[in-house]
Amino acid sequence: MSDLLSRDVCIAYALTPFITPVRIRLLREHFEPLAQAQQAPLKLLQGLLSIDADQAEVVKNPLRLDRLREQVESLRASAVTIVDSEYPPLLREIVDPPFALSYRGDLSLLQKPMLAMVGSRRASAYGMNAAAHLAQQLASAGVVIVSGLARGIDAASHQAALDAVSPTIAVLGTGIDVIYPRSHTRLTRTIAERGLLLTEFPPGTPPLAANFPIRNRLISGITLGTVIVEATGRSGSLITARTAAEQGREVFCVPGSIFAAASEGPHRLIQYGAKLVHDVNDILEELPGGLCMPGAQPDSQPESPLREVLAVFTREEAIHIDSAAAKLGRSVANISDAVLQLELGGWLRALPGARYVRAK
Repeated sequence: MSDLLSRDVCIAYALTPFITPVRIRLLREHFEPLAQAQQAPLKLLQGLLSIDADQAEVVKNPLRLDRLREQVESLRASAVTIVDSEYPPLLREIVDPPFALSYRGDLSLLQKPMLAMVGSRRASAYGMNAAAHLAQQLASAGVVIVSGLARGIDAASHQAALDAVSPTIAVLGTGIDVIYPRSHTRLTRTIAERGLLLTEFPPGTPPLAANFPIRNRLISGITLGTVIVEATGRSGSLITARTAAEQGREVFCVPGSIFAAASEGPHRLIQYGAKLVHDVNDILEELPGGLCMPGAQPDSQPESPLREVLAVFTREEAIHIDSAAAKLGRSVANISDAVLQLELGGWLRALPGARYVRAK
């Protein structure tokens, strides 16, 4: 390996706020092997990295600081560094890979084929359904779903993978010990137990706005490609798409309604060359390793009495149970049992507020 630093130095660099992705890139471009930075003159480091003399001393010998050395000792067992074989292989290829990552969960997932799924925090019922549908099928095909634990598309993707009894990876924009948003406390704990939590930020780091673009390059950097499901023209998901393209990774987009603001981002990306996704095979055929859907059978149909109720619901729009009953000319009490059976059978997916969309 070219980065012949010690594990402790890598962890110390990762804990040092001024060693940003830009400065990581500069160090890697200038020093080969990277350990030569520790023997470089202070003036050279100051000029190269635009830092002061004290900061240059930290680059040369970060473990001389008692505070930093104690932090390193506390993180050794829960960090993977760029000199470890367990470090995600695709991440080594980007220009500014983190020196170390804190984690909780199954580190071996970083060696499996991974795909990012990101999108709007204020996702529509269509977007949530599309994300869950694709994530479930990708997970069933052996792909590990990676996302950012945000509300909306991220959470739907994580949950769909878990529902498929598959692991998922959440890349955080906070310290490993900070749950954000707080409403995802249960989801975060489940991912730690059945998947992997990953971050390049030191413990205790709050959810600062500046952290998330940095986090997004990690989401795209560890994965084979990124799927965008709903994003406005100013969405952070477009940053992930841009970094994925810059890193030489695939970019996929799920199209939406031309009347929806959240369709602007994916539609523009498709115009610029991203691949339009109509079904999961549009994604799988671009991934290496012969990934494919297990022998899928046509979706079975519910028993005849339930089909009439199922026909009222669509994949595109969430329908309230009151509206479904009105369309059928029946009472809510009359169809509630059928709706419950359809939900338990996997044909309907329940959304907040007694609304439902077709799941298959």
